[in-house]
Amino acid sequence: MTMIRTAPPRPWLACALSRRVCAVAFLFAPSSVLSMYQISSNGTQANRAETHSAEGLALAKVGNLQSAEAELRKAVALAPANAGFLEDLATVLAMEKKLDESTSYFQRALKIDPRDLVARRYLAANLWQLHRYAEARQNLRMLLNANPGDPQALLLLGMVSENTRDYATAAKTLGSVPALVRAQPESIAALARSYYHIGETEKARAWLNELQNHAAGAPAALLGVQIADEMQDYKTAETLLSSVAPHYSDQTDLRYRLALVKFHAQLFEESRQILQQLLDDGHKTSEVNRLLASCFRAQNRHEEAIHALQEAIQLDPGSEASYLDLASILLAQKRISSAMELAQRMARAFPDSSRVFVSKGSIELGASDFTDAVSSFTRAAQLEPTNSDATIGLARAQANAGMTERAKTTLDMAIGRFPEIARFELELGRVLLKEAETGNTGAEVRAEQLLHSAVAHDNKLAEAHYELGDLALRRGQAARALIHLEKAAKLAPSSAKTHFALSRAYRQLGRKQEAAKQATLYDKLKE
Repeated sequence: MTMIRTAPPRPWLACALSRRVCAVAFLFAPSSVLSMYQISSNGTQANRAETHSAEGLALAKVGNLQSAEAELRKAVALAPANAGFLEDLATVLAMEKKLDESTSYFQRALKIDPRDLVARRYLAANLWQLHRYAEARQNLRMLLNANPGDPQALLLLGMVSENTRDYATAAKTLGSVPALVRAQPESIAALARSYYHIGETEKARAWLNELQNHAAGAPAALLGVQIADEMQDYKTAETLLSSVAPHYSDQTDLRYRLALVKFHAQLFEESRQILQQLLDDGHKTSEVNRLLASCFRAQNRHEEAIHALQEAIQLDPGSEASYLDLASILLAQKRISSAMELAQRMARAFPDSSRVFVSKGSIELGASDFTDAVSSFTRAAQLEPTNSDATIGLARAQANAGMTERAKTTLDMAIGRFPEIARFELELGRVLLKEAETGNTGAEVRAEQLLHSAVAHDNKLAEAHYELGDLALRRGQAARALIHLEKAAKLAPSSAKTHFALSRAYRQLGRKQEAAKQATLYDKLKE
């Protein structure tokens, strides 16, 4: 299930418009008085700008943002160097969710008056919502240098830090403004998530528990369920679900959420029973069938999983996810003919889906149709250039089709564009290890460098640890191999080849009992 990250609202924007005394007095004068203040055609440009600004502020106050924007644009056109007019227009644009344009006007206002802390705060809020986190942080640091105790700046810095995975800073800054954090469930969720990541589990739970009786109601508690589930704190997730149950109208939704939590906790049979009861009660949806299929698959009940997904497709033919899940099972079960037929159906039904063409390419690889696989993965990469699965699939297809140099080029270019993505380094390392089998020692040296770099970028990449361990084992370095192979087995305990390699490493080190244990695990997994 995709975790939805909701940005906290910015309540301060609604009251952000500047209030100039003369404008307010003018706005609330009776019509007979207003007529006395009509600006003649000989009136100054500054007065006309003030009039448009005042009218714009009045319209904004009553919620007529479109007309307010038009008036404030006229004010800015007449007085482009007036920072107040620029800020007011920027604020209205932000309230209309025109964040890019709003940001440009706040920046213009700050060039005129760099000490305007209010404008800088709103600019930082815009940048945060636009995911321009580095710029948002820079402006927030400037704010806090001028006023270290600015609570809204601290709140926003905490949210930016959590978004950029700087969880220590997020916990510190959000924790310093508890009253503001408590006002928004999303802020509570960000603080709780940060505490989980820095190992402060009890603090995280305490904050999530506050969502049980939050003024925002059931949605707040359900957000807490999502965070607890995401952080694998399943007991807290179930507690929050129980707190919602007595006063939540959609009990079907709650039961599905509970099944999802149970599934993530690997309580597959409990999850399956809940889902089956939902279906028996008439709640037949593609979402329920998909999760039920996942339970069946986890229990190695593949026929039932396939049947559940076929029903999911019938219930919602437009659900791309159901097709993809079914294709994955068919491929894993080596039912290539059925998988190929499904791939063609998917491509016709979703011609602009990168994920569908990745799946189609993977099936074609399984069928040894390497040329077709190259075409499918190429299409997937064209549809979504940032799709790493498409790039890696393309390189594998090229390598299998005998286009090794093209495969290396594909991966080298990907590493150049996305040097932090460890999977590209792993895949190129594998291609080079294959090339090294022909006696190319230079390829093996670079492969090892790439694998170490992959582990440095992502220490939880089991396949990279396995390749390093296997390489060391082939060199007779059993002790060094053991470090990587034990790590790989911990990360991917169901990998048969890793347990086989571990058995060899233990045997070389004279640890016969452990070698026998790993050999037994290998035999079971191979079956």
